[in-house]
Amino acid sequence: MVVLAVLHPDGPRLADPDVPLLRADDVGVLRGESVFETLRIAAGQPAFVGAHLDRLAVSARRLAMALPDGWEQLVGLAVATWAQTDGVLRLVLTKGGVAYALVTPVPAGNVALRASGLRAVSLPWGVPAGLRATAPWLLGGVKSTSYATNMAAQRHAQELGVDDAVLVSSDGEVLEGPTSSAAWVRDGTLVTPPAEVGILPGLTMAVVLELCAELGFAAEVRRTSVEELAGADEVLLAGSVRGVVPVVELDGRPLAVGPVTAALRDAFEERLTQSGGAVGPVVAPR
Repeated sequence: MVVLAVLHPDGPRLADPDVPLLRADDVGVLRGESVFETLRIAAGQPAFVGAHLDRLAVSARRLAMALPDGWEQLVGLAVATWAQTDGVLRLVLTKGGVAYALVTPVPAGNVALRASGLRAVSLPWGVPAGLRATAPWLLGGVKSTSYATNMAAQRHAQELGVDDAVLVSSDGEVLEGPTSSAAWVRDGTLVTPPAEVGILPGLTMAVVLELCAELGFAAEVRRTSVEELAGADEVLLAGSVRGVVPVVELDGRPLAVGPVTAALRDAFEERLTQSGGAVGPVVAPR
């Protein structure tokens, strides 16, 4: 089952997902100038909607796009029509002015990955860590549909026989996963890179940092070297659909599903069921 709801000037309406929606000359199709957000539906409720809509607005401004009103109503219609308690909700706005919500099932295998962990490889992203923050045209921190490079990185990792990638800068700093935030743990302290290195401000990672404080784990948001990552006790990737996923092998080195990652994984899944779980405000990266 798939649910499609489209935002019209007079409000949201359901649409047939089998009927074409976008014009062939929509710049969002021709040039990838569209923005989107992806969030989980858990226990029948969309998780962290406010924070996702805030980030959608930041991305739209960076692409000089006007964000129409009515997204809350669009989300409400799409979720109310979805017959299952769990799902994936995607919110998309094209530069051609088409705004829609698409609800699909949670991909098979997500639960297994959260339990058993995934294998990853570090891949070069080709730019210095600080460049995207000072070069806004590189769109660091923007969640746009120009995702071909991200998907190519993930495919390359899979061609190497692993599940995912950790992207690193040309000057040896840890950035993020192709579709997730990255963090590592050493001596009980969780470390994750800051937005100033041009990564997307991760909403799941924002929740993880809140959970660290609640569970009594030390946490640092700071620039991180590849050498530090290589010496980590635990590594994790965090995203809205997968949740908190342990990395059990990085660049061929086995890693344990450690106590910090396991506790954060379980606490995040519990937080998802608390409708509208709080995260801090989303700030546009410098």
